[in-house]
Amino acid sequence: MASRYDIVVVGAGIMGVASAYHLQKNNPGKRILVVERYGAAAQGNTGRSNALFRNTFTSSDNQVLANASIDFFQHLQETGVDVGLQKFGYLWMMDGDQLSRSGGFLKRMEANGVETRQYSKDELKRLLPGMVTDFGADEEAELMSLRPVEGAIFGPKCGALDPDKLVRFYAEEFVKGGGSFAYNTDVESLVVGPSKRLGIEGEPFAWQDYEIEGISIRGRPGVLQAETVVVAGGAWTNELLEPVGFEAHVKAKKRQLFSVQPTGPKLRSLVHAEGFSEMGVVPMVILPTAGAYFRPVRDEECLWVGCEDEVNRAFIDRPDHDIESYLPEKGYYERGILPIVASYFPEFREAVVKAMWAGLYAYNTIDNIPFAFRKRNLIVVGGDSGSGIMKGDSLGRVVDALYRDEEETSLHGGTRYRTSKLGFDRRDVEREEWVI
Repeated sequence: MASRYDIVVVGAGIMGVASAYHLQKNNPGKRILVVERYGAAAQGNTGRSNALFRNTFTSSDNQVLANASIDFFQHLQETGVDVGLQKFGYLWMMDGDQLSRSGGFLKRMEANGVETRQYSKDELKRLLPGMVTDFGADEEAELMSLRPVEGAIFGPKCGALDPDKLVRFYAEEFVKGGGSFAYNTDVESLVVGPSKRLGIEGEPFAWQDYEIEGISIRGRPGVLQAETVVVAGGAWTNELLEPVGFEAHVKAKKRQLFSVQPTGPKLRSLVHAEGFSEMGVVPMVILPTAGAYFRPVRDEECLWVGCEDEVNRAFIDRPDHDIESYLPEKGYYERGILPIVASYFPEFREAVVKAMWAGLYAYNTIDNIPFAFRKRNLIVVGGDSGSGIMKGDSLGRVVDALYRDEEETSLHGGTRYRTSKLGFDRRDVEREEWVI
């Protein structure tokens, strides 16, 4: 590891490696280093994610960013780069009020080329015969505030991929282009200095122009200097930005996943529900109550189950460096999630938890839309609010455009996107309402 680089990228999750890849590709000859706390790329929250992708968002910005990224991932898969891409679709179950409120969102999706289909209650009962759609005067259902299913919105261009394979593609291509990684390297802080050093103790002063001189690394003396620093720290972004006076409006929350194994034929038949996609599996299903959901894992003959628990789930401003310290709670599944999913799909009573894990979502607390901004020679990207993988390629292109001071970037497929939309000075985005 040298002592000076043209660009230093902090973080080797999906945001960091996608940014590094596009920076290296479009700025050949630049010395670029990616610094990562863990021993390999995607060992933090990227590797612990559901690894889902979708273009069904309420915000036009999310639709455009995700759509272009998905097209790029599909291009990789079709040209021989295996990223484990599987399109089984997203199925948003809704009650009458939710369907009514979605009308405007669907028009926005159509305008941006996002394909959707709608299913009636009768069609859902035919495709998913074991599902309960109405609860009548059931006291337990009333106590749990369970919403009836009146219909669903289906996104066919949605599914999952393998995060390790995707990140490996970006990392290997980055290295082939001349980039390098420094793993097991913990960034302690950003180092701020004067643009023109006068040699006076305590500078930069308020009357001096400043720049980010580089980064300090825990256990290593001196400053690792860089002409430009890109922070792609995910849930740990505040740790670097706040001490030097920058605000990213990002906070973390713990999220959990539970892999449940069928023990009887009914749940196995749900895993292999026909009629939604060529894969012949149940889609990613989002239930109308409490943000509970499940998705198929065909190769493992199981389902992953989770929930968008907001209330009584603390925001974390400065997460622990040890991601393993965030433990899953089996009781949360048994007493919180299972009663919901088993009310709609009684087959889940045949399931046993075979694995569980936890990670962190990095929420942009303003509008749930990612941010990417530049302050002099500092570029920051993040705030993906749980959907970093599905927008990662587009955001990497935005970072590269910010580095080159371009007002627009070309997303995969040729769509032009204005870079200032994702900053905070001239932010121009629509709040995202469908966060899972």
